[in-house]
Amino acid sequence: MKRNGTLLNKKYRSLLVATLAMTASTYLSSILDGIMVGQILGTVQLYAINLTTSIVFLRSIPIAMFTFGGNTLSVIHKSKRDQQSADAVFTLSFWGGVLSTVLLSVIGIATMVPTAQLLAQGKQELVGMVVDYLLPLWVLTPLVAVVNQTAAYARTDSLRKLATALPIVANIINLICDYIYMAIFGWGVAGAGWATVTGYVVGVFLTLLYFKSKQRTVHFTKAALKQLKSLGKIFSVGLPSALIYVCNFLRLFFTNAIILSFTGVMGGKIASVSFSLNSLAFILVEGASMTLLPILGALYGEKDSNGQRLTLRYGMIVTVGLSVLVLIVSELFPVQLASLYGLTEPSITSVFAVTFRIFSINIPILAVIYVMRTFFQATKQRGLANLLVMLDGVLTIVPLMYWFAHYDIYWLWFSFPVSKAVTVIITLIAMLISKKVQHKNNILGIEEQEGIVYDFSIKNEVSEAIHASEEAMAFCEQNQVPENTVNAVGVTVEELCHNIAVYAAENGNNAVDVCVRVFPDKVNVRLRDNGAEFDPTDYIDNSGKRITGLELVRMLSSTINYNRVLGFNVTNVAINYN
Repeated sequence: MKRNGTLLNKKYRSLLVATLAMTASTYLSSILDGIMVGQILGTVQLYAINLTTSIVFLRSIPIAMFTFGGNTLSVIHKSKRDQQSADAVFTLSFWGGVLSTVLLSVIGIATMVPTAQLLAQGKQELVGMVVDYLLPLWVLTPLVAVVNQTAAYARTDSLRKLATALPIVANIINLICDYIYMAIFGWGVAGAGWATVTGYVVGVFLTLLYFKSKQRTVHFTKAALKQLKSLGKIFSVGLPSALIYVCNFLRLFFTNAIILSFTGVMGGKIASVSFSLNSLAFILVEGASMTLLPILGALYGEKDSNGQRLTLRYGMIVTVGLSVLVLIVSELFPVQLASLYGLTEPSITSVFAVTFRIFSINIPILAVIYVMRTFFQATKQRGLANLLVMLDGVLTIVPLMYWFAHYDIYWLWFSFPVSKAVTVIITLIAMLISKKVQHKNNILGIEEQEGIVYDFSIKNEVSEAIHASEEAMAFCEQNQVPENTVNAVGVTVEELCHNIAVYAAENGNNAVDVCVRVFPDKVNVRLRDNGAEFDPTDYIDNSGKRITGLELVRMLSSTINYNRVLGFNVTNVAINYN
């Protein structure tokens, strides 16, 4: 028998939609505003909104830092059965995100005019429209922080419907209000911004459903004030996610300047549509890759090296697969996609059809970059994670774009896929150097589990309990474990698997992962399933009947503990040699 990825893959799929919805909240409002503005107002107004995209990335820096840093760190603490620290991290990250975005918004509103002058490079016909859009954009920022952080914690607490609904409802309201505010009220570019604010006000009210839920596993605690040092850990874990937006901010600022300088207004129109359409790819690629973060974080906390490999492989397949679908659509229908934004001028669309096809080649390579970045972030390989983000965000694309722009507009757009390929090559070299210098066991830097390990999976059926017991005993015998301990391991595995099948068979729980580790003085057994919450350290079932098999397991074990992480039941049992 061997371990399969059924359990972890199912968890990935269950989190995917909620994470895509959460990621969409970062990009979708700008995409919808762009489409509605292009159709109702025109391509010049669309270009004005595109100039503010760098500000969208700027405001997302603290949101990403606190959301992904806090959420991942809290999952790691829960996987280590440290609920107090998990609550403290939740409290610090949530309020840290809200307060930092309020401060950023105040500064942003106070400096709107000079910011607009800088973004529009002094072109007065654009400055006024940029200012009109910046005001609601800054007002929106704290609302996005509340909705995104709540959605992230709802997702890891298995409240997937709520996590999905929060950003979706906000963007549906945004789309409806876009038409009302621009087409009916005539508010112009500002209407697009205030429509987004309206959507997220509704989203904030919906977050109350999470805070009233009995299923939430993290809570606000005053004790967080005594653990302010955890802010440093939140920043450390969240830095790679925040760096993405730092680099995106810098990249967009410089690339917009290069495009405007070398290709003029026509190039600006092409860029505004290309970048907006590319945001759709970002939603899928970033969402699919970020789905890995809490799962890999939990597996890292449990030191489950084989689980990390299985999850990484599955996440890579899904993310690259989605990126290929986006690439196919982009290559086949560039003109039709441009028409969504009102870009229909033949002289521009003929150029756009070529440049967008070139630009889209970068999407599958981007998928690989995002998955590896998430993996390095979850496994606390911060140096590689930060290097990858900076290479992808700024260090390769800006100089290459400036160089290629000297030839023609087509070479300018070819700089995007080239920069992604260069990023992958440099990162691979850095991984090889890191393996050699830090004496890692493998190029991925995964820390192998201690002891002699046997991982396998079984169906969550009563009849499988005996097979699992026989496998565990045979493995122990092969590794010269004392006979009485072998028998104790067999009884432990059989009773735990049997009771999981009986008491935790709800919610589509169809698999159990079993891990047996042999040490010089003990054997450790870990079981994981995704069924209804079932604590084997409690020997009383719902009818009040004592579960005698679990009492026997407790008598045979040296230690036994249970934890509920990401909707998984995780039981660890240690059996010392007598």
